[in-house]
Amino acid sequence: MLTNPNIKKLALFFASFPLMRQLEKQSRDVRSAQDRVLNKIIESCKNTVFGKEHGFDKIKTVDEYRDAVPLRDFEGHRKYIDRMCSGEQDVLFPGKPIFYNTTSGTSDLPKLIPVSKPYFEQAYTGVSRLWFYTCLRDNPKLFDGQNLSAVAPAVEGYVDDGTPYGSISGVIYRNIPGILKDLYSTPYPVICIKDYQKKYYAMLRCALGTNITYIITVNPSTLLQFHKTVLQEGEDLIRDISDGCMRLDVLNEIEPKSREMVLSKFKPDSKRAKWLEKLFEKYGDKLKPKHYWPDLVCVNTWKKGNCSLILPKLADFFPKSTVIREFGYQASEARAGLALQNEWDYSVLLAHIYHFEFIPEESIDKENPDVLGPHELEIGRNYYIIFSNGSGLYRYNINDIVCVKGFYNQFPLFEFIQKGEGITNLTGEKLSESQVMQAIDAAERASQIHVEFYTMFCDPKNYIYKLYVEFPDQVSGITQQAFIRSVDEHLKFINPEYSAKRGSRRLKQPILYNLVPNSYEKLKSRLLLDGLVREGQYKVSCLRSDENLLQVFDNLVI
Repeated sequence: MLTNPNIKKLALFFASFPLMRQLEKQSRDVRSAQDRVLNKIIESCKNTVFGKEHGFDKIKTVDEYRDAVPLRDFEGHRKYIDRMCSGEQDVLFPGKPIFYNTTSGTSDLPKLIPVSKPYFEQAYTGVSRLWFYTCLRDNPKLFDGQNLSAVAPAVEGYVDDGTPYGSISGVIYRNIPGILKDLYSTPYPVICIKDYQKKYYAMLRCALGTNITYIITVNPSTLLQFHKTVLQEGEDLIRDISDGCMRLDVLNEIEPKSREMVLSKFKPDSKRAKWLEKLFEKYGDKLKPKHYWPDLVCVNTWKKGNCSLILPKLADFFPKSTVIREFGYQASEARAGLALQNEWDYSVLLAHIYHFEFIPEESIDKENPDVLGPHELEIGRNYYIIFSNGSGLYRYNINDIVCVKGFYNQFPLFEFIQKGEGITNLTGEKLSESQVMQAIDAAERASQIHVEFYTMFCDPKNYIYKLYVEFPDQVSGITQQAFIRSVDEHLKFINPEYSAKRGSRRLKQPILYNLVPNSYEKLKSRLLLDGLVREGQYKVSCLRSDENLLQVFDNLVI
């Protein structure tokens, strides 16, 4: 039985409104906000190994900071983080990390992002409260039911000195304030199930048995997998709900010491089971989440970048009143942006928490690229985002391209465009992921079809691009070939260098490969099983040059 939602709303208001007021106040003067952040980082870290090596005790201005500290990616930080993992203190920040956040990716060596206690409290606990508060402010019925949250386990292992590493979202989930705990339909031990298919079943066993009003998942593809699980496992799920239990093979995936606690959450519910059974009988394979969660208020997920490819598949999934709300700019290294309103498809730069610099997209390959502060940005222009976070990352190039959409007082509003690595260059054409997406979109309109999934690979050995596409049923071979020609023509129109290289025959026309049905889900399953990506952080790229991943795609070709 849920406690009074008004009590929860009041508690969240008192905990979060001061944070909203602080953001509002500091956003009125971005230069002062950035100076305060940088001065705090320099002062607190001047006696660390990194601070001494880079002369933090002599730095007084942002120009001096830029002169002393070069731009660097994770590899530029790795030697310091390795020392921290071995137990050394005061390396990148005072003391030791309380946790390491792991990143998704396919590199052989994992990326462990150090998290200090002050940084965790400000940039994660505080920002999460602010995010929750703004969601509730725009959606007052959010707490009238429970939520379904897709996160990874808090602890996935330990570094050499015994400090845990895992998912920061899992840490936040595990430490939900007591007054809000009954809002979460999934007990934390279920989050820790390693077999992700059984984890989905267990999560749906909890969520299908209750009134879900809020769904949180950074990747919208998880929503497709949730519903697929409902359709495939509906009979067993209904039986478990009726009997007040959980299927034994799934229950056995939970740690033995936690099974009794999970089972204690269930009570036999024949009434809901019969209601669900009638829904299955009425709608069959046309059943949608709007039928079994009719009071769903809001779905919080990524909407920009490549996730925009998934959103059309969610058409008619949810009640008409359900808000699909942008999750905001978040990476394993930083939660650097926040969507403050339902209608925002962009984020406000959290310039009172992180120190930011920006490099114009066209300047990134220069020996000495232009570096700008947030107050120097222009609406409509693309930039690489660079940040320092006070928790061990200094002038960190995350390789993300963002576009400025406007300003919240003086804090920039921005949206994620693509990874900087989403640019390929076989013969000087510098083809970007966003250009591929534009060309596919144009080809879809020209051919009046909507493809289910696609990714383009560059083949440097043969100087050719390979386009892997899953077409809807009944699309003829003639239409498919017309589609690839249309993509080629639109790339020529969008990218003059591509056009020139095609004209000189240094580039051949892209080759089309037809993918099997449900290729996106099959690709994700394969990568998850092989441990190459992590659930909840999986991102699909539309333009790749990864030979290993190319082999996975080749196995999905019809």
